[in-house]
Amino acid sequence: MNNTPKPQKGPEAVKRANRITRTIVLVTLVVAAIATYGAYKVADSMGPVVASNGNEVGGTFRLMDSSDGTMTDTHFRGRWMLVMFGAIHCTNDACTPALMRLSTALQSVDPSRKLFAPLFISLDPNRDLAMNLRQYALKFPAKIITGTAAPITLEAVTKEYHAPIIRHPDPMWEYTYELSPRIVIMDPKGRYVGTIETSASADEMEQRLHALVEQH
Repeated sequence: MNNTPKPQKGPEAVKRANRITRTIVLVTLVVAAIATYGAYKVADSMGPVVASNGNEVGGTFRLMDSSDGTMTDTHFRGRWMLVMFGAIHCTNDACTPALMRLSTALQSVDPSRKLFAPLFISLDPNRDLAMNLRQYALKFPAKIITGTAAPITLEAVTKEYHAPIIRHPDPMWEYTYELSPRIVIMDPKGRYVGTIETSASADEMEQRLHALVEQH
């Protein structure tokens, strides 16, 4: 049996290994940022695909989802679409509790995840990259569909869904975005049917969702 002790790494070897690790992390972040920027530029060049389709509120859209792909409103036909706007860096930390209340209500009303498509659209595409949105969605027991878009598209989509884009300076995060005051409800055929206040309790949200299921 060989009891010879393994040679220890010297200070220079440790520093070199740390430099390599930092370089790999930096390159990964840069590549992700470049990919996201490229996607935004493509989206900007194509222009926002938004139309009311005769709805008083809401309509068609094309956004970037959290897998670096695209999603449109037609992906969710056959389900009630619940649309809210905010950001991971949310003013007064309002987004996470609101999504948790919605998630709790959905767990009760739609445990199979077949009836509703809850969408959280980030107003902060520069920081809320696909990988960040994927991680953020894991906070919630029900499946929350996350996405964002180029600023020009976000402006058009929020206008269709009557959601304000309000940004505030923040001492810790530099800036934050306000949570939209209402969740817009679109029926399984893509028609506007009303809203739920984002400040509503989980029980109030659950009652509203139950009413939607019963009327369909």
